[in-house]
Amino acid sequence: MSEGDTEVFSADATDEASVSESEIFSDMLRHMMAPLLIGMVFGAIWQLTVMPRIEPHFVPNPVHGAFAIYLIASPLFYKLLLNMEMNRAGEYAMGFAVTACILSLIWMFGRSSTYLGGFLPCIGWLFISSFWLQFEFPPFRYGLWHGMAVNVGAFGGSVLAFIYL
Repeated sequence: MSEGDTEVFSADATDEASVSESEIFSDMLRHMMAPLLIGMVFGAIWQLTVMPRIEPHFVPNPVHGAFAIYLIASPLFYKLLLNMEMNRAGEYAMGFAVTACILSLIWMFGRSSTYLGGFLPCIGWLFISSFWLQFEFPPFRYGLWHGMAVNVGAFGGSVLAFIYL
């Protein structure tokens, strides 16, 4: 093989491995925006319907409610967002549950939970999302990622519902 043949071969290999912009946009909608918006809706619903009926600083707060609703409906979200075989839906739910359990414990700390459960996971979720969009992962890891998005969305949705509704 001559030197020119090697360059052509390597160029063909990178063309096959590259990801198009439409695929990245589609993945961004499925793995970033959809769980974020679902969390916002669940957090806002919890803030408007449940929080007026309980004490102000009582658990479950809107993030806990969003986690519970999403976990119950996780097979549906697994099918809609990942569209993989349904025999791995439990793996997705387990990844989501790990994130939800850890963040739920953090959200019980009172005022400091705004930073530990709200702002730091938001920064972590944005950082992870900037790298993970390029790869395919097992359902467990998507569950972790979507759990962080639901956390950020539920926090934001509950704050917006409290302020504006």
